[in-house]
Amino acid sequence: MHGLYDHEGILRFIGLDREACIAYADLFDLSLTHCSMLDLPVPLPLAVRTRRRMLPEASSS
Repeated sequence: MHGLYDHEGILRFIGLDREACIAYADLFDLSLTHCSMLDLPVPLPLAVRTRRRMLPEASSS
């Protein structure tokens, strides 16, 4: 994955390859001389725990 940052350091686009970043810059008339592209690490999926449902308490009658 690649990130395209503008001259102010703001992340403008995240793409799968450099060509996607270049296409984005061309689409929005961003000068590549005033931008930078960096390789971004692929994020790892987070484990999500399910919430336990509370069972209604049995009434003792």
